[in-house]
Amino acid sequence: MLAHYRVAVVVMESPDSSLLVARARAAQPDVAALPLEERLARAGTSARRLRAAGEEIVARSVVETGRPIRFARRELETALGFVDALPALAEAIRPRTVPAASGSTVLEYRPYGVVFGWHAANAPIWVPTLVALSALVGGNSIVARPSQRTRTTSALTLAALAEPWPTDGVVVADLGWEEAERLIVDPGVDAIVAHSSTETCKRHLALLGRGYEHGARLRPYIPEGSGNDALLVLAGADLDRAADAIAVGAFANSGQLCMSAKRIVVERAVWDELAPRLRRAVDALVVGEPDDPACDVVALGPGRALDLAAAHLAEALERGGEVVAGSEQSRGQLPVVVRIPLDATDIGLWRQESFGPVRSLVVAEDEEHAIALTNDSGFGLGAAVFGGAERVADQVDGARIVVDEGPLYQDPHLIVGGVGDSGIAGARPKLEQLVWSRRVHRAG
Repeated sequence: MLAHYRVAVVVMESPDSSLLVARARAAQPDVAALPLEERLARAGTSARRLRAAGEEIVARSVVETGRPIRFARRELETALGFVDALPALAEAIRPRTVPAASGSTVLEYRPYGVVFGWHAANAPIWVPTLVALSALVGGNSIVARPSQRTRTTSALTLAALAEPWPTDGVVVADLGWEEAERLIVDPGVDAIVAHSSTETCKRHLALLGRGYEHGARLRPYIPEGSGNDALLVLAGADLDRAADAIAVGAFANSGQLCMSAKRIVVERAVWDELAPRLRRAVDALVVGEPDDPACDVVALGPGRALDLAAAHLAEALERGGEVVAGSEQSRGQLPVVVRIPLDATDIGLWRQESFGPVRSLVVAEDEEHAIALTNDSGFGLGAAVFGGAERVADQVDGARIVVDEGPLYQDPHLIVGGVGDSGIAGARPKLEQLVWSRRVHRAG
């Protein structure tokens, strides 16, 4: 394996993929030359182009992902909402005077150059929009690599976004994973944003490490990896609201979202009252066909995600788990919540990201125990807390904490990011991560 990466780093076997980077590099000075206000104006035009192409993009997304059309439309609106928030987010990168011992010092921000975006299949509209427009408003150009599973959806999205920008300001790299990974160490790439599994992100970092051993330039690698978020229900919570939040937050998009509620922690004092509410909320989900506007969940189809979900479910039941909501005949395809014993929190369903409609639930003895169980994870994307308010939220680990809201709460100002095995930078806007700061001092 090491020999393979040495070839990729030193020889750069694929001139075609390097040519994509070269095109983006040639365009980047034209992007950077645009004043910030002009970049923001062009981002607004990108949003209008995206909205105009929206129905075609949504339809393609439903075909490629097999997810409900209502969720695809929600993702489109989330992407457009992010563009609306860009002017406020851009205030953080405006030049400004900062304190100086004498004279004056100005803090300003510069683009890295060419950003390589590695995009996920489960958010083929929002992720390309987030990364491309963050890069462009920061003055970068971008080489965007869609997931091969959702290549057309993301390509249509990127084509709409690219229209108002200089030619080759956005370059789509429709490449298989092995060839695409060569771009991580391409000498023309200046920064990388990867939305993928933690396993893939760690492989990328290992590839970069080998590249550095052979002379590759240092560059930021911004991973957005897996999540294994908890949803915590404590005494005093609105139990109807909590039950609905679990049902939607755990099973939207068939559970294939990094910030889904994957581990449910319930304080014993409220479990007896929550249990029937949870069953009703999960039973109320409409399982159907992707193009049905009433459909909430599509049964998970064959593939790696289903295999893992089925294996996690089987292990949980073998270890004494009990189905407390959803289908007894799930087989990993349909929504199901399994209450597991406290001595079974070493199983895959609790420890790993289950990227399907199977969720674990534990009953904690009291609030302190519930917080400890919530934090019992190597992942650090976020958590949802019902009951306990700020007192508990302050003790919960994660970069994105919502209180008395479902985990899929959408607000472009409430940034998604992670720590631990979910990421590096936490909940920092991509726009801020894709520029570097410098200070210019002038004598007084």
